[in-house]
Amino acid sequence: MKYTQEIHYCKADKKTGKPVVVTKKVNGVTTGVKNVKKWEMDLFDENGYPVKVEVEFGNSTGKAKNSGATTVLRVSENSWG
Repeated sequence: MKYTQEIHYCKADKKTGKPVVVTKKVNGVTTGVKNVKKWEMDLFDENGYPVKVEVEFGNSTGKAKNSGATTVLRVSENSWG
């Protein structure tokens, strides 16, 4: 399997409100970079149920927020079995 995107948080871009950096790759070569507030991808698990993966700036709560985290990765699953 090859990777086609890299997603990372950049503290230096926090003041812009868009510190989530999405880097697109083709054959390991960077073809584009953009800063966003939120990145998400919809996938399906091995049983065909939807799975959403998202990274969003400003979505931290509870212990993560109290510890200083501002950006959290969330995985949402909707399995009915």
